[in-house]
Amino acid sequence: MPIQTVPTLNLIGPGRLGRSLARLWHDADLVRIGAVAGRNAERCTSARDFIGAGSPVTVGPPPPADLWLIATPDDAIADVAARLAGQRALRPGDIVFHCSGALRSDVLAPLHAIGARTASVHPLKSFATPATAITSFDGTFCACEGEAEALRRIAPLFDAIGARRFGIDAEHKLRYHAAAVLACNHLVALMEAALRCMEGAGVDRDTAWSALQPLVAGTLTNIDRNGTRAALTGPVARGDKRTIRDEIDAATDLDPDLGEAYRALSLVALNLTAPENGLTRDDISGSSKGSESFDR
Repeated sequence: MPIQTVPTLNLIGPGRLGRSLARLWHDADLVRIGAVAGRNAERCTSARDFIGAGSPVTVGPPPPADLWLIATPDDAIADVAARLAGQRALRPGDIVFHCSGALRSDVLAPLHAIGARTASVHPLKSFATPATAITSFDGTFCACEGEAEALRRIAPLFDAIGARRFGIDAEHKLRYHAAAVLACNHLVALMEAALRCMEGAGVDRDTAWSALQPLVAGTLTNIDRNGTRAALTGPVARGDKRTIRDEIDAATDLDPDLGEAYRALSLVALNLTAPENGLTRDDISGSSKGSESFDR
């Protein structure tokens, strides 16, 4: 549905995600930026400058707006909603939404109680660098849940900047977000674990990454083409009990957390293997140290 009039947007939380979305919408003339609100005046001013519009607000309720994006850290969203409700900052019919992947839209219940329409839209994208994020947002998948009227009103904003919206069951939102964390944030942690193991083998970090990066890219390509089951290779796929246990021990000697990560991921990988390879959970959970037999 096309936007009939240009609504005013208040941004609460001048962080990377909030300033990126506000900049995209402002550049496309989809919204008028009202307040850029937060606790830190310098960050609010920096966000305003990046967006190219808006008024930094650090004290008192923001001025009226049609749309309110609460883009604070997750732990602050409920408190912000309660404070705005207590200030009667929103009018009946105003739209308020957050972009948390973990929290449901009902965290905004205090604002719903005073007549606002509430929703949540979570972009499946890293906003580590806003200047880069705004150039690559087109095509980003966005998980949506909340009140139908709120989603109807904000859908054109996301559609216009290239979002690919899909609905999500709010009841199981934490499972959805766990998937996103595993695929994105924990991938970074996994790469760190791999690099530390390489360093433990005497390979300097730059060389290690140059060697591992094509392997990672190729694996992602294989998953894209053939799915996870067909893409799985290595000792778990082969059923190599001794190699798995020895490598768990080797990683544990370097850092117990690395060994536990190897073990946990091997157990997940086991679900992708054929039973006839002979590998069991006990084979992975055990340690090679002190074992007398590794007969398959």
